[in-house]
Amino acid sequence: MAVTVVNSDNTTPSANTVIQFNLASQLPIKLIGSQNYSTWKAQVSMLMHGHNIFGHLDGSLSDPPQTITTDNHNVINPAYQKWFQQDQLVQNALLASVKPTLASTVANAPTAHKAWLALQTTFANKSQTRLITLQDNLARLIKGTRPVADYLHDIRTIADELATAGEPLTDVQLTVRILQGLGPEYTSNTVYIIIIDCVIIF
Repeated sequence: MAVTVVNSDNTTPSANTVIQFNLASQLPIKLIGSQNYSTWKAQVSMLMHGHNIFGHLDGSLSDPPQTITTDNHNVINPAYQKWFQQDQLVQNALLASVKPTLASTVANAPTAHKAWLALQTTFANKSQTRLITLQDNLARLIKGTRPVADYLHDIRTIADELATAGEPLTDVQLTVRILQGLGPEYTSNTVYIIIIDCVIIF
């Protein structure tokens, strides 16, 4: 079985093709740390789901046997060859989309799935210390003299990190937290407008 490498920009893959990515245009956001992990993860996940190869990341597309028996002879399994080529390209996409100091974490992993798990373990840590810190930061956050848009952005950033750590906030919790951080100068009409904006933004 011949395996064809195709560019993901303009080709619909068939069962015998592997996808090669245009990294500059399809993965513009580089992972720099926990502050943008959720955004980076969403970017990579959507790209892989779009090509129906997310299984290389979550492990559901596991590797087939490397060899098969044909006419009493062990030969290279074409299915494994295709899987390996695609897995290498997915792992390369991960490697190209992280900052240099994280590159070794991806490069040293044996598969794309293992690389994905290593990054998840690093930045989606469910440790109590991390959760307490995030919750404390959220509780202390107030608007102050900043524009409302900046205040909402900071709340959204912390909320995203909490979701990544496995403790997502509900819409009601987000709204309550936003209102708690506003100053006394906000009238009921102004608060109503801000809540409407929150629905649009969040």
